[in-house]
Amino acid sequence: MSKQDTWTVMSILNWSANYLNEKGIEDARTVVEWLLCDTLGCSRMDLYLKFDRTLSEKELGKFRPMLLKCAAKQPVQQVVGTCEFYGLNFTLNEHVLIPRPETERLVEEAIKLAPSLINDLEAKEIIRKADDENTEQAVLLPKELNVLDIGSGSGCIAIALAMHIPQAKITAVEKSDDAIEVMKRNINFYNLENRIQLVHGDIYKTEFDTSFHMIVSNPPYLAKDEIAALNENVSYYEPHMALSDTDDGLSFYRYFAESFPKLMAKNAVALLEFGGNHQTEALKNIFAGFSHRIIKDYQNDDRVIILKKRED
Repeated sequence: MSKQDTWTVMSILNWSANYLNEKGIEDARTVVEWLLCDTLGCSRMDLYLKFDRTLSEKELGKFRPMLLKCAAKQPVQQVVGTCEFYGLNFTLNEHVLIPRPETERLVEEAIKLAPSLINDLEAKEIIRKADDENTEQAVLLPKELNVLDIGSGSGCIAIALAMHIPQAKITAVEKSDDAIEVMKRNINFYNLENRIQLVHGDIYKTEFDTSFHMIVSNPPYLAKDEIAALNENVSYYEPHMALSDTDDGLSFYRYFAESFPKLMAKNAVALLEFGGNHQTEALKNIFAGFSHRIIKDYQNDDRVIILKKRED
């Protein structure tokens, strides 16, 4: 970044966007806007209201290293340490997958399905002493929708569901030690410690003492030979454990097909993200024992499969 007496918001925005364009960074101007918003602690709208504002040396000292990281193709979300997903802000780092807009389709469909699932639940009651201590009365407990999130990562799916489905009680399973720490921070930020239970473990080895009304997952679905074809900002900076099963990309779905009948309560649904049109037929075959339908993402590609058990 060249030396000059002063840098205004607009001058540094234009210079930095050109710099990133020369480095082959996509959406360079948006990336720089993100960096400046983080540097100045303002919104994107405020940024343009302050276009003639001069940056201080301290602000430039914060901005320059971030710009260089983005020029080296590190994702801007990792550089600033935050990302928006389904209208919510999440802390993240190199240990968790950056939430994608495609995954919002899974959350959107899950929220749509929740009311009918909750309506089908039987209300539980407890017997407790009345105020006079001499009689007992039956009290109906609030309905709870038991949700299982497999491979929770940053916790974005679990937290988005908890924020939009008040009755949801969520069990979030994550194998990575580092990802667990990120998820804890996000859960604490939204004060959801009492509604999201963390399970630190491998889903292949984890046993549950309850069944679930809804199961959600965005498992690693890239085949091992697809990793090499990824953009450098993904293949170098995002955790491979969250991207690929190091096989054909379908390992988790085969396991789900075997394990879900035991995990799913009556009338339960499962919503699973997958890799797109090239995996659709394989998933239909894997889940032939379930009733299913396919949901497309915002680019009109197959993206989510919704499963229900075939009741005997």
